Amino acid sequence: MEYHNPVLLHASVDGLNIKPDGIYVDVTFGGGGHSKEILSRLGPNGKLFAFDQDEDALANALDDERFTLINENFRFLKRFLRFYGIK
Repeated sequence: MEYHNPVLLHASVDGLNIKPDGIYVDVTFGGGGHSKEILSRLGPNGKLFAFDQDEDALANALDDERFTLINENFRFLKRFLRFYGIK
């Protein structure tokens, strides 16, 4: 499935004020554009969790040990973050 290119990518991620060792969540992973940009700003101890219930999005999973793609609706965010040890 073809996904769109993120609009205002840098401006929107700039607004997150990414901390290199922070933990972030992308609740609409899709094609992974925002997630790629967030990962580019994370250090080796940072973490990014992404949610997408669309099976097509799984094909866009990023090969990065700091990244976890969760194939569920983000309404389960608290449950899955707790599962991965995030408070």
